Amino acid sequence: MNFDLTHIPVRSSRPREEGLTMVMDKGLSLRQAEDLVEGSGDLVDLVKLGFGSSFVMPKLKEKITMYRDAGIRVYLGGTLFEAFVARGAFNDYRKLVDKLGLDLAEVSDGSVSIPHDDKCRYISTLAKDVTVLSEVGSKESGILISPA
Repeated sequence: MNFDLTHIPVRSSRPREEGLTMVMDKGLSLRQAEDLVEGSGDLVDLVKLGFGSSFVMPKLKEKITMYRDAGIRVYLGGTLFEAFVARGAFNDYRKLVDKLGLDLAEVSDGSVSIPHDDKCRYISTLAKDVTVLSEVGSKESGILISPA
């Protein structure tokens, strides 16, 4: 840090077990992603390739490798997961995660309604191979999620 500020905990070094920082890459160019890593990479633990941006992202594999080489774990956004599930292509999604060499996967139901039991099955299946992050909430206004 560039100066002292009270009540800010000391930042541990990677790999961190707590206080993880996730950054969303919504379609940065490879050069922009390199600039992000150069400027803040030591503070970033995870990069989420947001929404379905990885579907059209140029140099996707190169970008994933660049983040990984910087010690940053990468995963595909949950909306892309939902797009595969909505098309009955969950196994294709699993193959994609494997092909890209990712060790994280996000499961969400913010854009597509997925029954809770099905979502739990997707999580359990993916968890055999990768660490699963699950997003809770809806992109549609007025949808309330029960806390129980």
